[in-house]
Amino acid sequence: MGFFGRKAASRAEAPGVADRFTGPERERVEALWRLTALPRAEFDATYGTMLAGFWRYAGSARGEAWEALRRETLACAVAALRARQARVLPRFAAAEDAARLAEVMSFALAACVVAERFAAVAGRATAPGWRPLTDDVPETAAPGGAPPPRPFGALLLARLAGEAGLGWLGQEPAALRALAAYFADGPSELRAIAEEAERRIGLPLDRGPAVSAPDPPPAEQAAADRPDAPQPQAATAEPEPAPERTPPPAIGGEGAGWEWINWVRTGLRDGSVPVNAPGDWLHNIEGEAYVVAPACFEAFAAGRDLAPATIRHRVVRLRRHRQRAAPSGAANLFRAALADGSRVKGMVFPGELVWDDQPPPRANARLVGKGR
Repeated sequence: MGFFGRKAASRAEAPGVADRFTGPERERVEALWRLTALPRAEFDATYGTMLAGFWRYAGSARGEAWEALRRETLACAVAALRARQARVLPRFAAAEDAARLAEVMSFALAACVVAERFAAVAGRATAPGWRPLTDDVPETAAPGGAPPPRPFGALLLARLAGEAGLGWLGQEPAALRALAAYFADGPSELRAIAEEAERRIGLPLDRGPAVSAPDPPPAEQAAADRPDAPQPQAATAEPEPAPERTPPPAIGGEGAGWEWINWVRTGLRDGSVPVNAPGDWLHNIEGEAYVVAPACFEAFAAGRDLAPATIRHRVVRLRRHRQRAAPSGAANLFRAALADGSRVKGMVFPGELVWDDQPPPRANARLVGKGR
């Protein structure tokens, strides 16, 4: 029996699910699967069917906004599950239930991220005669209206996530509560993970104001309504402008390999690429720039029409990274033990290639194994 029960696990992948995705999308779906502990058949019945449902929903839509939606949605789902690995959810679960509940919470997070992203675009689109809650997006739909209220994503999720996925969520009250909280006004652990992941890869979502705001206490409202009530004074002080950040000079030549290196250099200085942070992919290990793979390439690929593997190959061809001896020839990846206790694989670059003469603090981390 799998994680979500014998009946659901026995379902085969819906016909045509894999055909919904392009080559680069299939690579990101594979990356999503590797972040779960599900057998592939169970992953296809839940994650695969859920993703295919949303892809089918917007399959006829045309334009860059819809193409970017699909690219960014998969990038954010992968980033969210990667950030989720550093969290224990749900907290205080019994030991015998922990593995099962951890998997269903991961699925709830991924489904919420996908539903929210699609709702943010589909909820602003209009087309003559189109009914967004019952009809697929027509070819003529064009985004341009006001952002939809947050619960619109929950409505899309209930319609498009698929029978197996909804059945899995429905049998776990903790997952249902977490899903409802994600689309509500109050705090949500899953939404906090999604927001953290978005910031890491530079794809924050504008969620707009809360659906409802608390009314002021009656006494405060009455005082504000009195004719003699003091009126708030307009601010007179001008806010100080934020200091400008000077981007580092571009180095190297053209092509995705150098573009990736310069993107890392710029992101390190403007804060969009954190360094030495738990769960992040750039670390200063003994003065060298260590990047966790494939996360470092997936972050760059988000929003671009390039597969992470393609970016990695072009970076490797630059030969600016350290290599180690291996039985089959030179190897590109080194294992590292990070400060949070995780063991990862990644590439090592000269520190000055990434941060010139302004190195960040060294991480409490080290290379391990042969070739360190």
